[in-house]
Amino acid sequence: MTLTAADFFAGGGGSSSGMTKVPGVELRMAINHWSLAVETHQLHFPNALHDCADLSQVDFRRYPRVDILWASPECTNHSIAQGRKKAQEDEIPDWEGNVLPVEAGARSRATAWDVPRYLEEMIRRGQPVLGGVVENVVDFAKWILFKAWKKTVESLGYVLHVAYLNSAHAHSKRSLWAPQSRDRMYVGFIHESIGRKVNWEKWLRPFARCFQHGTVRARQFFKKAGEPWGRYKAQYHYLCPEPGCSLVAEPMALPASEAIDWSLESQRIGDRKRPLAAKTLARIEDGLTRYARPLLVPVEGRDGKEARPVDQPGRTQTTRRETGVLIPSSFITELRGGNSKHRSLKDPLATVCASGNHHGLLVPYYGASRTRTTTEPVGALTTVDRYALVKAQVEVEDCLFRMLQPAEIGRAMSFEPGHTLLGTKREQTRMYGNAVTPPASEVLVSALTEAITGEDLEPA
Repeated sequence: MTLTAADFFAGGGGSSSGMTKVPGVELRMAINHWSLAVETHQLHFPNALHDCADLSQVDFRRYPRVDILWASPECTNHSIAQGRKKAQEDEIPDWEGNVLPVEAGARSRATAWDVPRYLEEMIRRGQPVLGGVVENVVDFAKWILFKAWKKTVESLGYVLHVAYLNSAHAHSKRSLWAPQSRDRMYVGFIHESIGRKVNWEKWLRPFARCFQHGTVRARQFFKKAGEPWGRYKAQYHYLCPEPGCSLVAEPMALPASEAIDWSLESQRIGDRKRPLAAKTLARIEDGLTRYARPLLVPVEGRDGKEARPVDQPGRTQTTRRETGVLIPSSFITELRGGNSKHRSLKDPLATVCASGNHHGLLVPYYGASRTRTTTEPVGALTTVDRYALVKAQVEVEDCLFRMLQPAEIGRAMSFEPGHTLLGTKREQTRMYGNAVTPPASEVLVSALTEAITGEDLEPA
């Protein structure tokens, strides 16, 4: 059974990329306000009807009916960043002097009220949309009109389910998992005429590790009683589902290092002609003190943003290119015995003893190998020496630093390698930052498709 879909998409169109990986789902229509985003989307979905329009001004009578609707409404009024003037930010040149056109920030998304307007028009035709998903920031639930909006959709004959999912935990079957911590709220809905419930739990329970029971499908647990709401770790975590077990189970997630192209050259901070900002240097210092390994470093934004090690999921990708990669310059550290100390790579190597310390990193000398912490198994050992135990207590000016490139940002958003976005780096970053991660749309639309068709689908 083929199900047609429409996407009131945002940014790079990750929602379309994910939902079309679900067997039997075919994208029929895609709409966005920004012409560059529409042109980019059309490259990847040439057979779908595309329209560049402000949906709040559109007469939905001119659009076709579909089985499934995905919508990513404007989130500015629901975000904690709502007080900031986006238009002014867009006029500030980035690291390469690029600014965004007015069109990019004018209104690149539909509003939440455009969703029931479209649904109502299809019902008026006697052809109701069978189901859909509305994606937004978690603060959408705190919007003063959210309850009224929700009741409006319900009055049209839809059963709603609100889910909170971090993109790093969207364990899809056909999409690349996202090496990024990105909290979002998803309102799934299905028309009452279907007569079947959506098994959301089947699709939204991530693989996790329980110390007692090994790999499990963890269950979500909100810390505060009452109506569920919030972000991973701040308001909820995951527990082992085994009877009698209440251990916290950490969901499996890809590290940020999966998105980084380690072959790209970086510059020594001390050699930069344009010094890094004081706040950026402070974040680097703090990150090195806490983690002592390669870091992703925010170079702008609100106070409180911190550097993160690349063996954890990355920060939420914003619409600005604001993240740099920092690689500590390696120092040799002698193992136990004698007058053991660390020394520069420029100095001769001292006698190596048999025992090691537990605060070093294993750094591959060459090839496609990645840096490993001492808590991980070592890589395959060859007949050539490939590893050294190093200590990352280094001076900031000796570290290597560069900005993340759009292709790396795209991988952090879990787009397929080679996914093409048009425009400047600044415009590409805006599209990536506004996009839905494909694994999230894949798992949610899989749940809907299963309920609509009555055919079981196999999760990851």
